[in-house]
Amino acid sequence: MAKKRYAALILAIICLAFAGCGGGGDKSRDPRAAVEFSGAPHEVSVFFVNVGKADCAAVVIDSHAWLIDTGTEESFPNMFAALETLGVNTLDGILLTHGHNDHAGGLEAAAARYGSVTVAYPEYLLDGQQLIAAILSCGMSAKPVKAGDSIGITEGVSFEVLAPQELNADGDNDNSAVVMLNVNGRRFLFTGDMQKAEDTLLVSSGADILCDVLKVPNHGNPDAVSEAFAKAASPLISVISTDTSVDKNSANRQVVAKLSGSEIYITQEYALGVLVTVSPRGEIAVSFPERPEAASGAELTRVSKADQSFTVTNTTGESLDVSGWCVWSTKGFEVFCFPDGTVIPAGGELTVACRKSAAADTADLVWDRKKVWADSKTDIAVLIDRYGNEISRRASE
Repeated sequence: MAKKRYAALILAIICLAFAGCGGGGDKSRDPRAAVEFSGAPHEVSVFFVNVGKADCAAVVIDSHAWLIDTGTEESFPNMFAALETLGVNTLDGILLTHGHNDHAGGLEAAAARYGSVTVAYPEYLLDGQQLIAAILSCGMSAKPVKAGDSIGITEGVSFEVLAPQELNADGDNDNSAVVMLNVNGRRFLFTGDMQKAEDTLLVSSGADILCDVLKVPNHGNPDAVSEAFAKAASPLISVISTDTSVDKNSANRQVVAKLSGSEIYITQEYALGVLVTVSPRGEIAVSFPERPEAASGAELTRVSKADQSFTVTNTTGESLDVSGWCVWSTKGFEVFCFPDGTVIPAGGELTVACRKSAAADTADLVWDRKKVWADSKTDIAVLIDRYGNEISRRASE
């Protein structure tokens, strides 16, 4: 084991010395320098969210916010926290690179918090009908995209779709939407779970994939990055979204070696993830925002199977604004978000009931679901604040 670690260290040192074993990056380029570009400058933030072994990136250009993938069902609190950190109250749209749960699982939670938006997805998918059904069930509209399409963000700024170019019949990882964002003279390449087949097709097509920031494909698994792709992309900054305790093959040393001429960040190493900003002069900065401390003063005091409701009590002597707070079910991952302006008076309580519940007529707020808490199984309700901090939890009774 020690010899293997020593060999891996020597490999990494050699790769750094020779600009990255087949790609890696042009040392004459400086991510922290100003660059010349045409067009108007913008305020740019791209937050690669720590959603475990999953993918989610929040892209905010001026006041326009998009999600690229939504993580898993259970990772949505970090997605909410990242968007809250960026000051996002509404989404302009969502791009799902493909339909696997680690990319699309948080879609329903996003709809609960931010409402109905258009969801772009790859036109060529094996599970396309299933994904469309999931999008529509969240009250959102679905828009297919393919290579050559453009997804507008704001004037002069778009996601340029580079793939999929055709249907891959072997699996939807290689049908991932691959998009380039060009803003303030800097280029971000988002690659979903692209593997060898789509990698090869993309490179051989002659698509311009040179980028400053790369979202490394497929969580940095061994099949994620070819030598040719690494050389053509030559990123200055590479971000791997994963949790290696769940997927031990992710953030693989072979991939790290191919991209070693770039700065490499792994989302699992930071509480909320990796925030990349671009100044109006094109200067790139990387930071790692921390989650604010949890709010206090609220408690789940009742979770009822019988009338499909829950009650939150304000335990303080002052009114408590719970706008943007959420309650979710650990069994089914259903999410209820308190609307803006929701205030619980000092020492008071607030009850939320499902729309088919007998308590719906007298509840303070109605959850637009027929049912949440299972009759035959114990469920856990979890109360979180705007930044995804857990405030209280209670078993259904």
